[in-house]
Amino acid sequence: MAGPVDVEWSVDALADVDRFAVFLHNEFPDLASRVAGELIARTDVLRRHPQLGRPLGNRREYREIVLTVLGGTYALQYRYDGSSVLMLRVFHGRERR
Repeated sequence: MAGPVDVEWSVDALADVDRFAVFLHNEFPDLASRVAGELIARTDVLRRHPQLGRPLGNRREYREIVLTVLGGTYALQYRYDGSSVLMLRVFHGRERR
């Protein structure tokens, strides 16, 4: 088995996490930073298991993993090119997309 791969975040994915933090800060101030931090920390599983998510469409390098973080469900879309993971977007389970 190969060693861990790097996990990087696109500007769009970080903006998504920031958007969740702003929303939560307005509704539940104590949760905002915890959810954002937990979302980022939970993607660490992809360092060792980059193909854990299901393929998106017919391009196997694009994948999606669904995580439950502090009671919320989040879909994280990413690209795995064989050597690194790039987080592309993050959506809350209740969002329309």
